[in-house]
Parts: sequence; structure tokens; C-alpha cells
Amino acid sequence: MSTRNEYEYADLNDKPELVDEIVELERRLHKQTGRSVTLIAYARTDAEGEESCRAGLND
Repeated sequence: MSTRNEYEYADLNDKPELVDEIVELERRLHKQTGRSVTLIAYARTDAEGEESCRAGLND
């Protein structure tokens, strides 16, 4: 089971194209669901933990 301190915000400051992709996906999700969606990018804090942090995949 994961805890909050296993993750930190992903540093995307030097990758504006990735931020643009996230924003576009937020727009598409809003259009499809009719609800505002905010996506947040996290990265594992330990270098060894390469498991996915997507909901439901590691439960």
C-alpha cells in the first residue's frame, strides 16, 4: 500500500510540451464528462519504485 510521502510532484518545469498534453487531456475529459477535471502529475520519491501510481492498478 502506498503512502503520501512515497510521491512528490513531478518536475515538469523544463517540459512545457508535457504540460500542454496534460492540459489538453483535461479539456477532453471535461468535454466528455461535462465536469471539470484536474490531473496532477506525481513521481515516486525512491528511484527503485517504478510501479504505476495509477488508481486501481496496484491494489
